[in-house]
Amino acid sequence: MIVYDVDSHFEPAPDWLDAFPSLKRRLPDLLPEHEPEFALRSPEHFAYFVSDGIRPFAPSSERVPLDRLVTPFLRAMYPEDGPATINGHCQHPSVDGDARIAALDAQGIALQNVISGAGYTLMACLRDPALARDTAWALNTHLSEALSAHRDRLLPVTVTHFDDLDWVVSEMARMRALGSRAFHVTTEFSNNIPPYHPEFDKVWSAATDLGMVAVLHVGMMPPRYHPAYANTQDPALITRMSTSQSFQAAQVYLNALVFGGVFERHPALTVLLCETGIDWLPFAVANMDGRAAPGSAALLGPYELPLKPSEYVQRNVRVSPLPQAAQSPVDLFESLPDVAVFSSDMPHFEGSLAPVEFWRGELSDVGSDAWEQFVGGSMAEAYARMGDPLRNPVATA
Repeated sequence: MIVYDVDSHFEPAPDWLDAFPSLKRRLPDLLPEHEPEFALRSPEHFAYFVSDGIRPFAPSSERVPLDRLVTPFLRAMYPEDGPATINGHCQHPSVDGDARIAALDAQGIALQNVISGAGYTLMACLRDPALARDTAWALNTHLSEALSAHRDRLLPVTVTHFDDLDWVVSEMARMRALGSRAFHVTTEFSNNIPPYHPEFDKVWSAATDLGMVAVLHVGMMPPRYHPAYANTQDPALITRMSTSQSFQAAQVYLNALVFGGVFERHPALTVLLCETGIDWLPFAVANMDGRAAPGSAALLGPYELPLKPSEYVQRNVRVSPLPQAAQSPVDLFESLPDVAVFSSDMPHFEGSLAPVEFWRGELSDVGSDAWEQFVGGSMAEAYARMGDPLRNPVATA
């Protein structure tokens, strides 16, 4: 049995740009690039993130000031001297490979994806495509080098920017050679090419050729609401509304992949949804099946794919619940077997530092087959389907 944690986090060191002096001169101190409001590694950074579905769509003169969205807990998480570690949790942890491997060994985790929140923030907030590409390249290089001593177990998720799909394919290949087994996708289409467009097939083909899983993480899929919802001076209402449908963009993206025939053209492809919740998925899949049923053709047009949407989802989609009782995958084990997969979100505050222990307790009544598929078997099958199986470095050491 292999235990594979598909979602954890490390961030570039505070001085990471010193190795890239030209890029350091070009990167703005404050983001977004053309209407700056926050610095990375700050409480305002997190406040912007949890309000970006609504607040940025109001005219700048009418927005609730960003510092009013900063709660006392955010201030504690991001004191002036840098992000804090509280009871082992940190929202912006710099790379410490040795300590992370010790944590994985204590839990029996063989492999772990590593995601950079700074990476997806920069990709969302840099408007200059060339600067975004250069930043992604530097971030990928920095993280792969910082993790190189443990490249067999800590796997950086490749940061991407989609204005140039040929560059994306090239960067995927470069990072696969440096140990990456996954790459980010986004619901924000900087090149106006959706994921079912024929031009995008070069990315999906590269993914399966390289043995890489596409990761749609919450940081790359902001929900979108009518700007009138920003017409309030209540900062809590802004953040609660903005986070009320964290799955919204993922649901639309999933429809695009299925109905756009992406999984029919690329049957070995796997798309992994991270930190989107899971309760919405059975309804969304049942809804897709209903809209694909023969009786819907008169209203919506013919559905001509050979498999039902639910069959594509079960084969080609994986979703990772946060280690929280409210996101138990038990029902998903029944309705969509093998779709739910294990993650820790380590060391974020909404994650767990002991995720195997947590899920063993939550899933104590689940049979051994379902447990083994959840903690690693399902993802191992996805990589094997692409012809580039995962290697368990713990078992073979």
